[in-house]
Amino acid sequence: MKEKWNFTLYLLWFSYLILSAILMFGRGFLLSRKTLNDVTDCVPLRDFGCDGHEKGNSTDVCNKEEKIRRILANPGAVIACAPTRQRVVFLLVDALRYDFTEYNPDIENPLPYQNRLPIIKEMLERSPNCTRLFRFMADPPTTTLQRVKALVTGSLPTFIDASSNFAAMELQEDNAIDQVVKAGGKIVLLGDDTWARLIPGRWLRSHAMYSFHTWDLDTVDTEVDSKIYNELKKDDWDLLVAHYLGVDHAGHRYGPNHAEMKRKLDETNNRLKKVIEMLPPDVLLYVVGDHGMTETDSQEGNESVGDHGGESKAERTAAFFAYRGLGLGGDKENNKPGKEVQQTDLAPTLSAALGRPPPAPSLGNILLPVLPTLPISHTLLHLSNNLKQIKQYLVRYGEESQQIPLDKLAHLINATREQIDKAATIGSESELSVYVTDVRTLIENIRGVFRDVWVEFDSLSMLRALLLLLLAIFFNCLITEGLPIDKIPHVFASSFIPSGIISVTICIGICYTAFYFQLLEDVEHAVILSTGLVSGALICALVIMHWNGITQRWYETRLLFYERFARAALVGSAAILVSNSYIIEEGASLAFLSLSILATIVWNIGTIKALALWASCGIVLALSRSYRGCREEQGDCWTQGGGASAGPASRAALVLALGSVAATVAVARRHIGWRGHGVVLSGLFTCAHWAVGWGSLGSPSRSRLLARGAWLVLGSMFVLLWRKENRDATLPLTVCGLLLYVANSLVLGAAFAPSAALALLSGFLVLNIVPMMKSEGSTKFSLLTRCSSSVACLWALLASYYFYGTGHHATLGHIRWAPAFHAGDPNYLPIGPQVTGSLVFLDLFGVPLMFGAALPLLVLWSRGGAAVGPRSQLAAAFILSLKFAICFAVRVFASAISATIHCRHLMIWGVFTPKLLFECGACAAALTGTVIGLALTTWHLPTQQRHS
Repeated sequence: MKEKWNFTLYLLWFSYLILSAILMFGRGFLLSRKTLNDVTDCVPLRDFGCDGHEKGNSTDVCNKEEKIRRILANPGAVIACAPTRQRVVFLLVDALRYDFTEYNPDIENPLPYQNRLPIIKEMLERSPNCTRLFRFMADPPTTTLQRVKALVTGSLPTFIDASSNFAAMELQEDNAIDQVVKAGGKIVLLGDDTWARLIPGRWLRSHAMYSFHTWDLDTVDTEVDSKIYNELKKDDWDLLVAHYLGVDHAGHRYGPNHAEMKRKLDETNNRLKKVIEMLPPDVLLYVVGDHGMTETDSQEGNESVGDHGGESKAERTAAFFAYRGLGLGGDKENNKPGKEVQQTDLAPTLSAALGRPPPAPSLGNILLPVLPTLPISHTLLHLSNNLKQIKQYLVRYGEESQQIPLDKLAHLINATREQIDKAATIGSESELSVYVTDVRTLIENIRGVFRDVWVEFDSLSMLRALLLLLLAIFFNCLITEGLPIDKIPHVFASSFIPSGIISVTICIGICYTAFYFQLLEDVEHAVILSTGLVSGALICALVIMHWNGITQRWYETRLLFYERFARAALVGSAAILVSNSYIIEEGASLAFLSLSILATIVWNIGTIKALALWASCGIVLALSRSYRGCREEQGDCWTQGGGASAGPASRAALVLALGSVAATVAVARRHIGWRGHGVVLSGLFTCAHWAVGWGSLGSPSRSRLLARGAWLVLGSMFVLLWRKENRDATLPLTVCGLLLYVANSLVLGAAFAPSAALALLSGFLVLNIVPMMKSEGSTKFSLLTRCSSSVACLWALLASYYFYGTGHHATLGHIRWAPAFHAGDPNYLPIGPQVTGSLVFLDLFGVPLMFGAALPLLVLWSRGGAAVGPRSQLAAAFILSLKFAICFAVRVFASAISATIHCRHLMIWGVFTPKLLFECGACAAALTGTVIGLALTTWHLPTQQRHS
């Protein structure tokens, strides 16, 4: 059977086609906004002449006031640097939600986060002219990296940037930090190292600490406190940035309704009080939250989870507190506490305070109420600089991108020029107030236009990707449904697979050669498109060559009812993805469809044993319901804390987790020979990891050490799976499934580990039902029924359901990052980001990976009846694997179509895009598992035919 590896190679080829199409669609649909490398420059006032021109030849003598007026009267003048600059203390209290800063003395029994910052109310009442408090509205996504980018650039971060939140790359755009450094300013950094990774090398002094130990509430805050008071006594800096993390970490671990949140807010109150007391009167203090947090109470009522990342109002509403001992400017109408301002407004405001122009990509307004009181001419200069910067951005963006229609862009540019021209005519406070309002309205309109069209959908890339997906699905459906199973080995024994691989390799070589000679600009896009088209052409040729056999089989085959129902259920589960309501409730629909397909199969079998197994599977799915979480859109379920808690495991949950793992490995140990020792040992390490680290008296260091031991055993056992024995492939596949179960339980944690056991149990029950299936008019064993579409659809829908059954939902806020750190901090390793991504990926998609690896067992499990050779077994396993992969490809295709249809829908970034991303992740996991399972089957099946 020299050709037996061709089956695995073809499955790899199909996986490449699907993942390449997904990548191409992502490049078109999730394309980031066009970033420009422009930098805003300003010319000092001393370099202007009295005629308002740079380096004027006029010999007239004039003061700053007159010079500024002449500059304003010259709309074509370059941007002039502000004549005054302030020192600024910028305190970023991560996840400082606005209602954390409110104080209501009428509340008799305040919640842990209520009335915890009385210093803010005290300052508002005692020094209203020196203090401001605003609602600081963030744009989604509300992950920390995107918020920091928005704060320093004044731009709108894109959705896809959320994926880089934990591997921050250096910021390439102009920003407020670079503006200060460019003018010779000095900046000190304390706290979150996101700043140091995003903007490296700009700091006079940097005391940055690793920021993502979410269970560590105090280390970073304590370190900042140990430095900030000494820094306040120094005067060698212009900007002091201090990023506190304790409130955010308390939210991630416990939620806002917890005593730890009360403690961290009390610390924040004392910290602000001390900073205000030490602050020189001429120094500006800005205290901001970069985002808020959700509020999701658990069923027990004593835990809550405060996450962020999405677009709910609780996540987007942060606080902005400003103070200056010598007073702040602005009119009373714009100084009211609770007024909403945008986070994009901070960058131009911070730059103005430090005597610099707004950063080049900024789309924000200058917040005059948080700046010192300025003369009219100075205020107009700031506003004029802001308008000139935005006009330059509009012109440059129109040159580089065609996102905004030219007529609309021209209208915005002309409106901006009109306001720039108008600045010179302003002479009184009343006129200035009207002008400030007009400028604010104009910039808000410009920001709204960009917000509406910011994501530039590459329709051509999206169309090509959808076409490649459709071709791959269509032709492979023809192969799996049309080619008789006895002809499959002969087809793959031919030169078809080697020819395909050689063709794809040549295609890649041509693309890179053309790129080397600068004949291509985008080599990745060219490789994906060309290899996809060549692969589609080769598969099409294969179908044409066997067209007579395919059509003959279609003519002779009569589908049973459960076959037709299973295919309809799969198509239905994909079709409903065009509705946001069905996406929100998809967990329930997948459970119903899976159980319904199984019911039709059991009805066809018609035995009491099959009915009992079906009922047992229904009970297991019902039990898994308690682990399904809730989304904010699910109304009462969300507000009442439905679903399992994502917080630390309770005592009952720990006992249940230990029992589920112990029971599984104990039962499995009796049937898998010497390999059982490794499964048991990894299970014991896992249980010990949970037990030792549980509760306040647990030992985190020993717990992490035990987790590493579990991973070491799991890795060693996976390598030993490839040790050949004189047996079939059933045993290695069983062990592989158990190893993946233990690995999935390990990353899910004690709170959700029983859900992985339920997934394993439901798969085992289906595994015992499938061998009872009968061919039409026959009760004999048949490989054809084992690899039928109904089995593949059932297995795929069950794997998809357990994404929800293990406590996940297709939203960014439901991603649990703790699994990445259960065995220690992987970021200290050379491959830290890869380890982090793999662990989070396993937590999210461990069940599709496990089901994919165990898939060939549906063909090999409990064989009986007529003799079946290894060649036929392998062909059946391949056909079933390909059908299983096609099921996930169909769901990805439907998600992509849905995202394309709804690309301008209100829910696109909140519902449809996350669903597409998670569906692609599940497909990648299923394909990976399927390749592993088929490779194991190929490796362990004997080359000589053996009778069962």
